[in-house]
Amino acid sequence: MRSTTTLIALLLSCQSCQVVFAGENAETVERFIAAFNQHNVDVMLELSAVDMRWMSVSGEQISIETSTHAELREAMGGYFESTPSARAEVRSIGESGSFVITLEEAFWSSGGAEKSQCSMAVYELLEQKIQNVWYFPAHQCP
Repeated sequence: MRSTTTLIALLLSCQSCQVVFAGENAETVERFIAAFNQHNVDVMLELSAVDMRWMSVSGEQISIETSTHAELREAMGGYFESTPSARAEVRSIGESGSFVITLEEAFWSSGGAEKSQCSMAVYELLEQKIQNVWYFPAHQCP
C-alpha cells in the first residue's frame, strides 16, 4: 500500500505541470511513446526491460497487464490490430530520480469520429530501460 501512496503523491505533484522538463529517463519514455505512435513494438521492447511490468491502477487495486516482452508484444500487437488509429500525445512530463510522470492523451477513431481521453502514468526506469509502468484510470482531458 505504501508504494501506491508514493505513486499518488508523485502524480499529484505533477498534475499542474506546465513546463516539460526532461532528462535521460524522460527522453526514453518519449521515445517509447513515439514507438507506440508508429506501432513499432520492436522499438517499444528495446526501450523496456525484459521483465517490464505494465500495470493498471484502479482505487486500491493494481492489475498486472503484462510482465514479459512476449506478453507486451502480444498485447500491443493485438491492440494495434484492433485499433489501427491509436496514438498518444504527452501533455506534460516530469522526472524525479528513476521515475517519469506523464499526463498522456490517447486518440483513436470510432464510428468515423476521433475520440480521446487522458491518463496519468508513472514509469520507473532502471539503466535507461522501462522496468515498470503504472497507468491510472482514464478521464476526460482538462
